[in-house]
Amino acid sequence: MNRKEMYEDVSSLLLLVPFFAPAIYALYLWAVGGFSYYLPEQVFLGVTRNPDLFLLGTLAIILSTVMEVSSEERARRSERVLLLSKRLQKLAAASLVLAIITAWYANGFSPDLSRTGADLFTGRYTIVFPALLVLFSFLIVTPINLRSLAQAKTVAIILLLAVPVVINEVGKRNTLLGLGGSLILTILAAVMLSWQSDKPSGLSPAR
Repeated sequence: MNRKEMYEDVSSLLLLVPFFAPAIYALYLWAVGGFSYYLPEQVFLGVTRNPDLFLLGTLAIILSTVMEVSSEERARRSERVLLLSKRLQKLAAASLVLAIITAWYANGFSPDLSRTGADLFTGRYTIVFPALLVLFSFLIVTPINLRSLAQAKTVAIILLLAVPVVINEVGKRNTLLGLGGSLILTILAAVMLSWQSDKPSGLSPAR
């Protein structure tokens, strides 16, 4: 197995983390409280409000994306990034749909969807995680000059990695402040990449 194949395999496994980790933790909480016909509401909220699961899932997605891009040949990275952007959007949609179905199940598939909607917003990461994936999907297709952005890419990645940390640490004290801080970090990363892409690379084409 060559390096590229290994990166792709690890990347694919990392994409499963945001789905399997909450599922395993939910089964654990469910087993502790005693299994029932419907998923207990407190189990749903215990999973969707857990900052550690959110942090783990977000870092797994970012690491998976970085690994896939770095394993691709430079000439084909732009094409790969576009595919990854679409995949992130599909993952965001799948995550949101799964959260809605699970919240509905936790409310006994009640025709009164008000409690289901309330649980979705109470378990704030059910909304934040898909939104962050969509934002990240647009961010990675920002036009950049790969030959001259080694340092800028590093800083941008650090800013992105700081996003879930801010949501985790600040959001525990103030949800709006945590979301606002994470949004600022994401915008800074996008602006940095966009600004750097307009700078000359310092390399003159051969005549």
